[in-house]
Amino acid sequence: MSGLTAAPAAAADRTGATSTSAGRVLWLSGALLLVALGVVALLAPLTGSPYRIHTEALTASGLPGGPGTPGHPLGTDALGRDMLARATHGLRSTLIIAVVANLASVGLGTVVGLLAGFCRGWVDQVLMRIVDVFLSVPTVLSGLALASIVGQGRTGVIVVVTALYWAWTARLVYGEVTRLRSRGYVDAALAHGVARRTVVRRHILPHLSTILLNIAALNGASVVIVGAGLSFLGAGIQPPRPELGNLLADGSQSMTYAAHAMVVPLVLVIATVLSFVLIAEGLNRRNPLSERRSWLDA
Repeated sequence: MSGLTAAPAAAADRTGATSTSAGRVLWLSGALLLVALGVVALLAPLTGSPYRIHTEALTASGLPGGPGTPGHPLGTDALGRDMLARATHGLRSTLIIAVVANLASVGLGTVVGLLAGFCRGWVDQVLMRIVDVFLSVPTVLSGLALASIVGQGRTGVIVVVTALYWAWTARLVYGEVTRLRSRGYVDAALAHGVARRTVVRRHILPHLSTILLNIAALNGASVVIVGAGLSFLGAGIQPPRPELGNLLADGSQSMTYAAHAMVVPLVLVIATVLSFVLIAEGLNRRNPLSERRSWLDA
């Protein structure tokens, strides 16, 4: 009998080790990709001004030069502007929005979730009903409506995206804090007169680190998509200031004769989203409590 029980245990250990190994590969791959994109964004000023129009880069027929055009490795857009400079500066704007809006939404959601889950009573009811209202509104429609109120530009996009995603964080943090709040050691600490802020700092926050990292990674992917989507629809960063979303919009207008003007920003959007998704999935695979299998386990 001992041999029969040992075999499933050994198989479970091997499965857990494989999942942990796959998780390490995933999040390291995502982190390296994100770092590479960040380096490209930091070096964007070295590629030149994204606003200068190189009329000499246009062909004799007035069409933009394709990739490999002398002086323009990624070609030019319909106005003759260098795509390398515009794409790297656009990536820079997209990453700034993603990082700032992500930190703001996760931070605000964490505070609201902590207060609602730990304080309970009327505080819980009021805060979570507000969260329910934000979660019930369609993302795209509410984003466009908010953008018309707060205005266009980088600051406006950050405010809109933060308003759209803080409630998801608050809901997830609330559920985890509610679970931790019911633990006996938390009740014992409160019964012995330990200050609430001390209990939160010592017994609640340390247990939230894993879930907050996962939320930040998944939010990062969503923030990139929504931020670029707002600019694509004309409600975010406005031309001629480059952002991957409005570069996609510009490229779509010249798709038939300059496909590279849309392909270049599209590849950068996909790479940025993929980096956050890989990090999130990798962190999930490294969580010993997770029973999900990675696609790398197949």
